[in-house]
Amino acid sequence: MKPFDLELRAEALDESTGLSWLWAFLFGPFYYAVHSFWPRALIILLLDFLVIGFLISPFMAYPAWKERARQRAEREFMLMAAARD
Repeated sequence: MKPFDLELRAEALDESTGLSWLWAFLFGPFYYAVHSFWPRALIILLLDFLVIGFLISPFMAYPAWKERARQRAEREFMLMAAARD
């Protein structure tokens, strides 16, 4: 497995949209909960009580999607490697 191949596959698996930041801003913890980003949903919910959660929430959307895509790509490569053995 080459790192370049992994990055290309992760980019293909990225499900974020151009408006992910907007939905995260508007719906806050509900956006993250619907997409199963539970730790981020809890963090934003707690920070919403301090009012800064609304400001931080949009900046956490893209990294969440990138991280999920990379994990899925790594899992696919591991499964392919296991199938070859």
